[in-house]
Amino acid sequence: MKKYLLSSLALAGIMVAATGASARDMYGVVNAGYGFGTKNTDGAVIMGVGAGYELNEMLRSDIIVDYRGWNKIDFKNGGKKADSWSVPVLLNIYGTYPVYGGMGVYAMAGLGLSYNHTDSTINASSKDKVSFAWNLGAGVEYNINECWALDLGYRYTDLGKARIKAHEGFSGHKSEELTSHDIKLTARYSF
Repeated sequence: MKKYLLSSLALAGIMVAATGASARDMYGVVNAGYGFGTKNTDGAVIMGVGAGYELNEMLRSDIIVDYRGWNKIDFKNGGKKADSWSVPVLLNIYGTYPVYGGMGVYAMAGLGLSYNHTDSTINASSKDKVSFAWNLGAGVEYNINECWALDLGYRYTDLGKARIKAHEGFSGHKSEELTSHDIKLTARYSF
C-alpha cells in the first residue's frame, strides 16, 4: 500500500511541477460525507484530505485520501456480517461551469487505488486487498472569497472488492464489491 500511495503522490507532484504551478494555483481540501452502500454493503462514514491544482477557471485536479468506515458487509457466510474499512487514494479531475456570482456546477471523474480491510467474523478470517478504484460525480460549488470555496457533491464510487477467507464449513475466499452512492461536503482553501 505504501508504494502505491508514494507512487500516486509522486505522479501528482510531477504533474504540478510540469505545469509550472504557482502557489496561487494550489489548494488544500478537507471533506466529509456519507456513502449509501449498495448490494450487500451498509453505509459508510467518509472523511478525507487532499491537495490539488487549478489548471484554469473551469478545470482543476486533485489527489484525495479518504477513510471509509463501512458499517457491515454481508458475505453470505452463515448470516454473519463483517466490519470493514477502506482507504482509497484517488486522482480526480473536475470541469466547472460558472453559473452566477461565485457559484458553479461541476462534473468530475477519478481513478486510483483502495486498500480494503475486512475484520474477521465467526466463520471467516480477515483479508486485506488493494484494488483498482474509480468514481464519477457532479455537484455545485460556491466561492466564498478569494481563498475559500465549498462544494456539495454526489459521487458513485467503486472501491473494488472486500474479501474474507471462509472456514468452519464454508469453503474458499468470499468477496463482495464495495460500491456506494456518496454525498460529500468539501472545503477548499487556495494558497
